[in-house]
Amino acid sequence: MSVLAVYTVYCNARDFPGEYVVRRARLLDGAVIPDAQLWARGATLDDVRAQIPLGVVLFPRQAADDPAIVECWL
Repeated sequence: MSVLAVYTVYCNARDFPGEYVVRRARLLDGAVIPDAQLWARGATLDDVRAQIPLGVVLFPRQAADDPAIVECWL
């Protein structure tokens, strides 16, 4: 069983307008399991990026992503 964590960075999400937040989800055997709590919250993109674990790889947002998504880290 392999678990992969994805950290999604949002800007101006509906529940945190004017802020950056990071939500973590775990991918387990094809299922996406979101964390109940926010991973990080900050005033700037640099604030929240500093709280993302080392060793993950940046994936820029895709055209089909929710407009609030800035980037994802795997």
